[in-house]
Amino acid sequence: MVAIYSTLREDLYVVYAGVNQGSDVPTIHVFLNPLVKWVWFGGIVVVMGTIVALIPSRHAALVLAGSKAQQAAPGFAARVPKSVAVKERA
Repeated sequence: MVAIYSTLREDLYVVYAGVNQGSDVPTIHVFLNPLVKWVWFGGIVVVMGTIVALIPSRHAALVLAGSKAQQAAPGFAARVPKSVAVKERA
C-alpha cells in the first residue's frame, strides 16, 4: 500500500511494506522529497523555451519582403557593403 501527500513545497510518500515475520510489527517506510513539483515545473519551462527558440524569426522575412533593391550578381562585389570602397592594386 502507498500513500502520497503532495504540495508545492514537498512530497510525502508512506509505504506499507508488510509485517515483520519475527516480531509481528508492521514495517512502514516514509520518504520526504522536497521541491519535486518545482523540478517538473522547470522541465516544462525548458520545453516551452525550446519551442519558442525553434520558431523562426519573422523580422528578417518582413525586412526582406519590403526591399525593392535589385539583387547583385553572385561574387565578391555582392558580399562587400556599399559603404566600403574597393580599390585595385597596381
